[in-house]
Amino acid sequence: MKMKELRGLSMPDLRKKLKDSRQELFNLRFQMATGQLQNHREIRHVRRNLAQILTEIHLKEADGEAVAVPVEAESKPRRRRGAVATEEKP
Repeated sequence: MKMKELRGLSMPDLRKKLKDSRQELFNLRFQMATGQLQNHREIRHVRRNLAQILTEIHLKEADGEAVAVPVEAESKPRRRRGAVATEEKP
């Protein structure tokens, strides 16, 4: 993918491409580990595309473009491992 193409994409589209590229890299690494990967250069291409996507995301964030950050719901207090919840029902 060319950088010109990436510059024209919005942040949600870049985030989607980032997720897809990471999934593709995972799949290629898995294929390589199991001996099913035919073309080892594919990993290089995917890693390069991933770096280009990340670069464009960081450039857009630095320019002040609105970043879509998911708002977390009310955070629940963490329980320690092995602790049993003892909630009383009214």
